[in-house]
This record gives sequence, C-alpha cells and structure tokens, in this order.
Amino acid sequence: MCYGYPMSAKEHLAIDSELSERLSVIAEREGSTLSELAEAVLRQHAEEAERLAEEFAEDDRRWARYLETGESISLEDMRNKLKALADEAGRKAGSL
Repeated sequence: MCYGYPMSAKEHLAIDSELSERLSVIAEREGSTLSELAEAVLRQHAEEAERLAEEFAEDDRRWARYLETGESISLEDMRNKLKALADEAGRKAGSL
C-alpha cells in the first residue's frame, strides 16, 4: 500500500507504509513533519547530485585541456605543493 504525501501544491510522493512509519519516527524525533523531512532529504540529495555533476564536468574540461596541451605537473612537484600548503595551513592554525 502506498500513501501520497504532498510535496508542493502540485506534487505527491508515494512512500510504502513501512518506510513511512520509519521516516515518521525520525521526523518526529527531529521535530519536523514527514513532508519537511522528505523535502530536506530530497533537497540535500539534489544538491549533492548537482555538485557531483559539476565536478565531473570540470574533470572532463581538465582532461580535454590536457589532451590539447599535454601540460602536466609531476607527482613530485604536486607532493611538494601539497606539503607547502599543509605547512602553511598548520602555521595559520597555530597562530589562531
């Protein structure tokens, strides 16, 4: 059996009764409604999916740029740069 929960004035989300009960307990514990919990979780998922899509697109752009130019950084140079950044962050954190 599925129940429709209003997500907006026009949309409903079908959730089976067992999951609905579990989510209702979580929502109540968090001081929200099932609809509010569902919207928050779906919003968080959408934001994460969009962020990942943008990261993959950036990876593709960087790979294409590498294929065009052949420019790269050696592993040793990259390690040195990361170590310098970590050292700088450690100094800044120590001065706080």
